[in-house]
Amino acid sequence: MLLITCPVTRTDELVADRRIRSVANHPTHLALSVECPACGSVHVYRTGRRWESRPAAAPARPAAELARA
Repeated sequence: MLLITCPVTRTDELVADRRIRSVANHPTHLALSVECPACGSVHVYRTGRRWESRPAAAPARPAAELARA
């Protein structure tokens, strides 16, 4: 389930996953094309960053190393 705001009616709508028409993976974001239950149109919603573009986490260090630093 997704909570979207319809740009036509300006209402918040709860949308089932089956209404997602396509997902596009862009370099900076994901774009979801969602069929709106309020107006019947397909709207595109951008989500945050791509999974692959997230920086790698620093390797964990033992607590003893942290205490000496």
